[in-house]
Amino acid sequence: MRRCVIIQQQSAWSGSAAREAQDLALALAATDHQVTLLYRGAAVTQLLPLSTPLVVKDFTVTQKLFALYDIETVAVCQQAMADFKLSADQLRLAVNMLDEPAQRKLLDEADFVVVI
Repeated sequence: MRRCVIIQQQSAWSGSAAREAQDLALALAATDHQVTLLYRGAAVTQLLPLSTPLVVKDFTVTQKLFALYDIETVAVCQQAMADFKLSADQLRLAVNMLDEPAQRKLLDEADFVVVI
């Protein structure tokens, strides 16, 4: 089983990149890859539950399927959480908060990394 880290850096509403990254994560997990998602920068906002309904379909609700696909590790950049004044209990999923050295270690241990 190959270890893959997918780094998301875009908010959910800044284009299709966030949705495509999530689809890629689910596809890789379905094909026997050990997938870890790392949310950096504005991407941490993808993990917030929506408080108002949208005109377009909210693809972020699919995050609830991560466990079904054996995506066990969802990590967030500790600095990005601080920049957006967020705490882990506000997020839709349980996450691992990683500082910069922990993120480097995660990337060093991966077989391949995809940055979106």
